Amino acid sequence: MKPFFESTMASITDFLTTVRPVRTVRNIQIVLVSLTLLFVTYNLAVPFFGQKKINTSAEGQFSEGKIAPETVQSAKEFYYEDEEKTQQERIKARASVPYSFDKDYTVLSAGIDVNLSEDIELLRTLNLDGQKPSPQQVKERIPRWRNRTNEELQAILDYPKKEKLKSFIQQYTNLIFSRYCIVKEELSFQKELEKSGAKVRNIGTQDGSYLIDATLILPRSQIYKEGPILSALQKLAEDKLPNVSPILLKSVSRIGLYYIFSYPACTFNAEETDFARKKAEASVTVQRSRIQANEIIVRAGEVITPAVKLKIDMMNRYATRANVASIVSIFISQCVLVAIIGFYLIRYRPNRLNDLSSNLIIFITLWIVIFSVYIVSKTYYANDIEWAGKYYFALFVPVGMICLLLGFVYDEQLSIAIGFFLSFAVFFASRYNATSFMLAFTVAVVSAVYGRSLKKRIDFLKAGILLSFVQILISTAGYLFDGRDFWTSSPELSFFSNLSNSNIFHLVILCFINGFASATAVQFLLPIYEYVFNIPTRFKLIELADTGHPLLQQLLTKAPSTYTHTFMVAAMSERAAQNLNLNWLLVRVGVYFHDIGKIPNAGFFIENQHLIPKPEHIDKNNPSLAAKTVIDHVLDGIEMAKKARLPREIINFIPEHHGTSTMAFFYHKALQDLPASARKNIKKSDFQYPGPIPQSKETAIVMLADSLEAASRSLDDVSSESLDELIRKIVNSKLAENQLDESGLTFGDLEVIKASFKEVLISSLHQRPKYPKPEDTKALEAAAKSKQKR
Repeated sequence: MKPFFESTMASITDFLTTVRPVRTVRNIQIVLVSLTLLFVTYNLAVPFFGQKKINTSAEGQFSEGKIAPETVQSAKEFYYEDEEKTQQERIKARASVPYSFDKDYTVLSAGIDVNLSEDIELLRTLNLDGQKPSPQQVKERIPRWRNRTNEELQAILDYPKKEKLKSFIQQYTNLIFSRYCIVKEELSFQKELEKSGAKVRNIGTQDGSYLIDATLILPRSQIYKEGPILSALQKLAEDKLPNVSPILLKSVSRIGLYYIFSYPACTFNAEETDFARKKAEASVTVQRSRIQANEIIVRAGEVITPAVKLKIDMMNRYATRANVASIVSIFISQCVLVAIIGFYLIRYRPNRLNDLSSNLIIFITLWIVIFSVYIVSKTYYANDIEWAGKYYFALFVPVGMICLLLGFVYDEQLSIAIGFFLSFAVFFASRYNATSFMLAFTVAVVSAVYGRSLKKRIDFLKAGILLSFVQILISTAGYLFDGRDFWTSSPELSFFSNLSNSNIFHLVILCFINGFASATAVQFLLPIYEYVFNIPTRFKLIELADTGHPLLQQLLTKAPSTYTHTFMVAAMSERAAQNLNLNWLLVRVGVYFHDIGKIPNAGFFIENQHLIPKPEHIDKNNPSLAAKTVIDHVLDGIEMAKKARLPREIINFIPEHHGTSTMAFFYHKALQDLPASARKNIKKSDFQYPGPIPQSKETAIVMLADSLEAASRSLDDVSSESLDELIRKIVNSKLAENQLDESGLTFGDLEVIKASFKEVLISSLHQRPKYPKPEDTKALEAAAKSKQKR
């Protein structure tokens, strides 16, 4: 059973980690991205699916006047045409239009002034006979003044300047005429007039229309009645005719009011008023009202009022339209985000997702988080406790988990890109809550950066603390911005009871739960991912670096000199990788397994022949067979590594540390053993390793170190100069064979590598002084004692 399981897992790992053509990988990515788009859009749009119709008919449970059997809440924000509100606005617009009046100025010149001139002229005729006329004679001669009192008329008679008198009366009538709008009839709309005012159109003058207050529109019946209107008119006379005696002023005002009364110049223009009001009504646009996302229309147990029924009806009417719009909006937004992230990854991390396993790791993890968003959404908004008023949506979503995981497994750039995408998913799912977006994005960035620096198990605990602290800060900022209450105390409870019931306490607890849950989930998922997808994480590499690994134990027992050679190459390669700031742990583990293919034929290889002496170890008379045996150790090593489920990144060291270099010894021997005419039958490719040449700096370093370590054992004299010469020779030979062309190493890197190799070799190959023999030491001690006795 165990062999079958291990064989199956090895096949799965090989299938997942096989290097495929770029086109194939891109096609797989397109399928995964399309599935993700559909999956994300579906999960984010689910809350908008099927906002169920609510029965508000007379027989329905939500008919007007009934008690709501359950709470009704809007799933999203939408606007609707509010007919009632529109009608109210039209009524308001109509009522705001002033009443229209026409004022005919010809009345002043053709009526009032003519009559006044006639009456003043009649008054003059009374004084022509030389007798002083009485008020009664005035009444008889001037019928329009017959209702004036004798006292008023006597004041008129006593005033000697009749032309001046005419001027006083005329000035007063002009003042009233121009300032007021005197109408003949009583106004039935006096109260409405006081609200809207009036618009007066002048006729018979060049002045246009003007607006006046309702207090200046006077029915003529009001100007003689004792009260505020008459007082205002008299006050006008006193202000404008200051040099007239009070008794004469009273007569002038009374006579003047008579003419105003007799010739009311203003008329209400009903047609013009109606036209203006219809125009104002027509200018009112259709009013729209808004129902906010998560707005509770009615709670269970509350009465269905007309306003509530209207909102429910609008929800029923606009529900389907709102759903379609929301789904399309989410899909378009997701497409744009995916395009941005895709451009970013292609631009800055083109080789990161070039295998099936990496893509599956990322997309499966992404789907897990999106599914959690869906679950949280269903619970968060269906909760009658109103979590939205206390907690932010993002605090329930494990964004930190995926970013911490990807940051640790890959790098912070990829992790931040995925976190950016998830942050917007949280933003949509939280119904566009800005604080939730800030929480998700900040946690994503912090997790991505910190995830890359995870080195020990204790670092996961530190990550939990860091994420909790960051979330507490952002949540606090959100509370301050939203004006939410941190603390609501009850005098009946103790401080600790109030603390345990406070929002800030619950918020901090949730931040810690989210932070530590994310870090713990990574610890749980990491071994699973490492095993299924065979990821060479730091922890996985540390496990593989254990010399107790079965393959390394076989190497120690069956090929001990190869084992020794391996650790020497590891020391040289690791030192060079450290100086180039490369993944030195990956280099160390890669070297440990780079020669495991020698285990089946350990005695064949030169370093082990002194330990396993057999005549068939090396057949110098058959170089072609020897070359094939050497090449086979590469192929055998790859098969053994696959069966042991070593990560692809480790297996790469096995073929790439030889590249396609030529086995010069056997090739030379093959040529040497044949006559010149037969040498053309020798294929050089039969004496070359299968490759590929190193595809990374790490495997290129191991190629150089492997060749150098073997060559250094043939040095007769170990000195700085001889090592420099040897290292230069090895590097130049690899350059000459173009073995480093695809490694990414620069000439500057090669200088660092040379110095690193020399540093390790000098330390390893140094010579120590010979220690003296014990008997020689004793002889010296004996000679010293003999001399003392003398």
